[in-house]
Amino acid sequence: MIPKKINLPSTQSPSTTRKTCPVIKGYPLIGVTSEFVFDLPQLLQRIVKEHPGELVALKIGPIHIYLTSHPDHVQYVLTTNEHNFGKGHTMWKGYRLIAANGLAISEGETWFRNRRLMQPFFTHKHISSLANCMITATLKAVERFEQVVSDSPIDMHKELQQIMQSTMLETIFGTSLERHKIEATADAIQVALRAIHLRSFLYFLPEQLPLPGERTLRHALQTIDDILLSIIRERRQSRENRDDLLSLLLQARDEETKTGMNDQQLRDECVTLFVAGHETTATALTWLWYLLDEHPEVDRKLRAEIDSVLGGRQPTFADLANLRYTRMVIQETLRLYPPGCVFPRVVRQNDEIDGYPVKAGATIILSPYMTHHLPDFWNQPDVFNPERFTAEQSEQRHSYAYFPFGAGSRHCIGNHFALMQAQLAVVIIAQKWRPRRIRSHTVKPQVKAFVLCPRNGLPMILEPV
Repeated sequence: MIPKKINLPSTQSPSTTRKTCPVIKGYPLIGVTSEFVFDLPQLLQRIVKEHPGELVALKIGPIHIYLTSHPDHVQYVLTTNEHNFGKGHTMWKGYRLIAANGLAISEGETWFRNRRLMQPFFTHKHISSLANCMITATLKAVERFEQVVSDSPIDMHKELQQIMQSTMLETIFGTSLERHKIEATADAIQVALRAIHLRSFLYFLPEQLPLPGERTLRHALQTIDDILLSIIRERRQSRENRDDLLSLLLQARDEETKTGMNDQQLRDECVTLFVAGHETTATALTWLWYLLDEHPEVDRKLRAEIDSVLGGRQPTFADLANLRYTRMVIQETLRLYPPGCVFPRVVRQNDEIDGYPVKAGATIILSPYMTHHLPDFWNQPDVFNPERFTAEQSEQRHSYAYFPFGAGSRHCIGNHFALMQAQLAVVIIAQKWRPRRIRSHTVKPQVKAFVLCPRNGLPMILEPV
């Protein structure tokens, strides 16, 4: 039964009167900088309760940034007037160090050309061709669990990161990539992301001001360049065609110019795919196992579906369409704990969002984490309920009330790829183990490098099924 029309699209017309933003001032001089950098989820929770659906100004040191959650505002920024809201050089500045021209960060003609080049390789046809590679890589990576299963707890988030790192690197570069290169690349990217996180949230500080870890960051970036550029050059020279993403990207040709990507562009796209494909998926799966342990009735239903569809055998790409409840569990996890919990945009020219004036140069932050918890659009928003994502209920929902992969022309190109990756990993792990969390450990979300993950990890014991 559909809840009382709470998920219907908004019928509210855009405001014709000027509105004034509430301002969250915080402490003198620093404003809410400390909470913004170190406890962003709590700040977002407070704002969604005190100012649901409003455009809110946050005082961050000497500047104001704007935070919005209403689906109508999300639609305006990401679709209706998207050309006036770019990535800019504020909170994304740090990420340009690791993948300056990657699809997630680039803009203008560079972004348009590379989106056009890459789009065909994320269609159903090519995703299905990568499924076998991903299944093989996931099965091999999950063998890690065989080595750590005992009566002692493991950090589920850390272990899933390791699994997704190996899976994603092999999906991008193939199974010939040596183990030491996999580990060195993954470690260097993690080091770079930790350093970049601090730079992203303190972007308003003068560039001349040195921040901790500068030498470590530069060394990590050099390691990434040395390994990935050598792999790309070797593959280009060999002209060997394999069932991996790098082979597909090497084949990509622009329809107009008939040119492909140069080595640096390939390097940036591979880093972007790796970061998006392993970090967000590992984090989503971490929250999923936490939620399943908290809701045994959902866990039983998911396992019953897996047993019914697969009967104990390994999954294939064709099975995913029949694992509907499993997919709904993943979608509901992404609603409650969207890994990408904030999407910064910069206003290019003076504008107005539903009556709220915003000036050119201002930073606007969209937050799926906030939008996904708005009571006007989600019935009992804090309750874990995968049934929200039946086809019937989804049709009743505001199109921009749920956007874990972004929206508009810049929605994540790999959203279907990520859902496939998550479904396969859930099935493969569920067929072997039932993760149980340590009840004495307090689970609290935090943001690292824009990703919503559990603070201090998630200790769990893996019970064999």
